[in-house]
Amino acid sequence: MNGDSNATSSQQKDLKNSKKDPDSNFIAPNLQKTDSWLIRSKLLSPEFNNIKDEAVLGKMMGDDGEKLLALVDDIRKIDSLRNEELHIPQIVVIGDTSTGKSSVLQALTRLPFPVAGDLCTRFVTETTIRRCGPSERPGYKIEVKLDGPSTSQAEPFPPKSFDSDEWVEVYQNLRVDIDDAFDKMSPTHLLPPGNSKKGAQAKHGISSTALRAPPIPQLLKHRLQITVRKPNQAHFSIVDIPGLVSSGATVDIQLSVELARQYIKNEEAIVLAITPASNVIVNQKWLNLVTEEHALDRTIGVITKTDRIEEGDHEIIFNLLRNRAGSEYHLKLGWFAVRNRSSQEIQDGESFEERDRKEDGFFGSSKWKEATLDFPAWDSIDPGVLGIQRLKRTLQGYLYKRVKENFPRLRAKMRNLEMEYNSKIQSMGYPREKPRDQRVYLSGIQTIYETEVDRSLNGDYRFVDNPNHPSRLRYHVKRFNNGFESAIQLNAIKYNWQENDQDDEADGIGILNWINNTWDAHSGSEPRHDAPRSLKKELVKQQTESWEAKTKFYIQQVEDAIKACNNDLFMFACKDDALRLKIREKLEAREMKAFKDAKAELNNILKDRDYIDSWNPQLGIFIAQCQHPRIKRQVQLQLAQQQKGPATEANSPEASLDLVSAREQFYVNNKRVYEVHDWLFAYWKVAYPRFVDNVIIQVVERHLLGPNGPLRLFDRNWIFDLEDEELEELVGENEETRAARKELKERLDGLKNALEKADIALRPRTNE
Repeated sequence: MNGDSNATSSQQKDLKNSKKDPDSNFIAPNLQKTDSWLIRSKLLSPEFNNIKDEAVLGKMMGDDGEKLLALVDDIRKIDSLRNEELHIPQIVVIGDTSTGKSSVLQALTRLPFPVAGDLCTRFVTETTIRRCGPSERPGYKIEVKLDGPSTSQAEPFPPKSFDSDEWVEVYQNLRVDIDDAFDKMSPTHLLPPGNSKKGAQAKHGISSTALRAPPIPQLLKHRLQITVRKPNQAHFSIVDIPGLVSSGATVDIQLSVELARQYIKNEEAIVLAITPASNVIVNQKWLNLVTEEHALDRTIGVITKTDRIEEGDHEIIFNLLRNRAGSEYHLKLGWFAVRNRSSQEIQDGESFEERDRKEDGFFGSSKWKEATLDFPAWDSIDPGVLGIQRLKRTLQGYLYKRVKENFPRLRAKMRNLEMEYNSKIQSMGYPREKPRDQRVYLSGIQTIYETEVDRSLNGDYRFVDNPNHPSRLRYHVKRFNNGFESAIQLNAIKYNWQENDQDDEADGIGILNWINNTWDAHSGSEPRHDAPRSLKKELVKQQTESWEAKTKFYIQQVEDAIKACNNDLFMFACKDDALRLKIREKLEAREMKAFKDAKAELNNILKDRDYIDSWNPQLGIFIAQCQHPRIKRQVQLQLAQQQKGPATEANSPEASLDLVSAREQFYVNNKRVYEVHDWLFAYWKVAYPRFVDNVIIQVVERHLLGPNGPLRLFDRNWIFDLEDEELEELVGENEETRAARKELKERLDGLKNALEKADIALRPRTNE
């Protein structure tokens, strides 16, 4: 305490002596007009300074000026834009607690705000007073804006509104409703989040002998918005911030600074800093705050309780009001002094007109009169900084100037935000709250997907220069088809075919020996020398036994290509990872069935190898083509023997018998081996292309690439067969997305509304 007292005495002494020190940095003796005075003189003419009637003030500002201020206020009230750094010009009232801030607010607005107790320090109050429109009656609206859309607290009261033809009646109701609103937001009814009424009552009920309970938090982040329509009223708006708390609950101390900083950091805000004459600078937290936020050049200091200045301390206040450039507490927009009503005057129901009359009389007498007589002499005080009316007109002038200068920038910023919000909403796709919207949204994805499927199957590829891209499905399938056909034709027989009459030694057990051995192994009840009934079927089965493995390898290649293509097409058609996963999961069972059906068809085709008959006319031709060379060779041998001439020892009857025996042996072998071999060879020639075609057409084209294949499952019929519950589960947006979409739409709607008004306000007038 002693340290603070010494600091105060020293400061007051410096302020008093500064007038006498010609070299002091605090005072510039040759400066007769301060920069804040010059600014005010440009903004407000002498005629303007003498205006006390709101109607005349409104006319001086002009209809366009009032419309512009009203428009800016409308933009500022768009809740969805509060987190955007639009830097909307506004007047913000700050100050420490118990500095007379509420009385200043009441005098500026002429509204019946509470000024006793701490009720008005709990929350931000945003007040707008505007002129009644041509078809409007005087009235008001009072509503609470809760701290964020996700707050769990209910509104303390529904919006209050009233209108009447008589302003007196409106004012009487307004007094009652403001008192009720402040009461409903008092600690008795509304505690900060995380605190219960029972807990508060219990803490208040602790006995004096018990340990002192921690202070109960008082401040709220909620905002009270008051909009008043009044006849003959120049537009005026102001934001009152809870006083900066120095003691009490820690959360209140922190929150009071947080709320003030939130509004002060707005680069276009005009800060109205309230400070009492009894403690005008020392320990004023607002000064540190505006300094930290680099807001000194847009701050107006307001000195209250000027009727309580102790004798000898006037010069301290006068030096601040002189606001000389280079002084320690110089403010670019200047210092003002006001005299508020006393508690007794308020209780006596003193009117605002009487308040102004007393204030004018106060500043027009004694030391105050002496201090202003010689203005603009360097040691005098500008009378334009004394009194609430002059303060209000200065605020309106500064605000209007700031709005007028910055509105084009604000409008451009809103245009950019409008484009940004539209882009974000478009990136989120169609809304998906109702079943119809969900079907439309899903159908849009399906249309893109189906188009890409057709392109992948018809060769109209997205990636022409990348042959290995998975979407080039028809290209890959054709490559696999060629490889499959070559594998079956060239590398899918057990024994090489033998067109000669005996096996090659290099083959080991050649195909002719294999046929002969298989004949013997399968001999049964058939007549002697007849071929066994199961011989040809067994020979076909063994000769083509590798077909199954090669075919399954080929089908696996096609399936893998289809899956890779499907993944690519879904990613192309649906950018939402979560939704794409849901769609794939929903289709998974049908997709697995499509692959399963294809495998079943393949198994049927593989089983059909047991059916060894054929009506292909090429079969007989192929048999003849195989038999003809063998018969031709025997005939040529016969002719060669006959051309040797008359009988000799070599051409004896015994030799002829050997020749006949050799022909008989060929006949037996031809029936037993050669005919079977040649039939097997001819049958293979018609069977393998038939098999290849059946696999490609029936398995790949019909089942894997056909209308019921994996690529055709995501179709319109499937979408329209979905139940509403399935749609909601599949396509319905989660709460986070819905909230984000709703917030963006609200912001966009607010911006569009504001921009429409802005366009009208900036539209050049045409002469009628």
